[in-house]
Amino acid sequence: MNRSGFTIRILAALVITLAASTFANAQATRTWVSGVGDDVNPCSRTAPCKTFAGAISKTATGGEISVLDPGPYGTLTITKAITVDGGTGDGWGSVLATLANGFTINITTNLTSDKVILRNLSINGNNSAGGQSGIRFLDGAELVVENVDIFNFTGSGINILQTQSSNTTINNVRIDNCVNGITATTSVGEAVVMANNVSIQKFTNGVNAISNVRFSLYDSVIASGTTGIQTSGANSIISVDDLYVSYCTTGISGGGGSSINVSDSIIAQNSTGVSGTVNSFEGNSLINNTTPGTFSSTTIKQ
Repeated sequence: MNRSGFTIRILAALVITLAASTFANAQATRTWVSGVGDDVNPCSRTAPCKTFAGAISKTATGGEISVLDPGPYGTLTITKAITVDGGTGDGWGSVLATLANGFTINITTNLTSDKVILRNLSINGNNSAGGQSGIRFLDGAELVVENVDIFNFTGSGINILQTQSSNTTINNVRIDNCVNGITATTSVGEAVVMANNVSIQKFTNGVNAISNVRFSLYDSVIASGTTGIQTSGANSIISVDDLYVSYCTTGISGGGGSSINVSDSIIAQNSTGVSGTVNSFEGNSLINNTTPGTFSSTTIKQ
């Protein structure tokens, strides 16, 4: 190799190294979006981006995208640990997902730190066809959804569709006018779901644990749909406490070789109160249902 060729190769390697270093340095632990921002900006507080999709490439793994002001920020596919915070106002960060999922979490690295947090968001499906979901959790270890409104989806408000074990925490979430409220399943391991202060209204299936799900739901309301809570696959357990289920064709339905445990809950004004394998653990009121149904067993809560 002549000296000139060798020099050119060295310079090219330096350029690539510097470019990679510049890209890495451009990723901040916190980025910002604004309705008057631009995705060509660095996504800093003083020069924010305009969309979540524009900001995520400039946000480091484990970092946070924050919303500066009310506005529509677009759908987002998440492939790394990150927090998306819609701001201190209720529903400041808005997503209009026409013929698309609002948020898709698909982290294939399966790192123990791949936690995704979605908070203070409004996600609107616009009643568009295609069976899309507000939040679709395809792959990843942990998802936290808090203070989020999800509405008008022809699929699920939250769809947990895994091929590994995962943990999902749902706090202070309202799901309205979606075909399914929360659907969960996994083909490997267990999909563990903890839900608190959840309101699901106007649906076909409110909560549906399909296969290998461990679902805990408390201090919540499910109303005005076809089936309020159900298991429809094998090896799933739903545990319910302090729940109000009303105005459904069937309030609670345990099937598919799985079971539902209920305590301190009101099941009222449904066509059928309970059916299938549904166990009562103290303090339940099964009242004013056209066909009450019967609990599979009644046990004093320990």
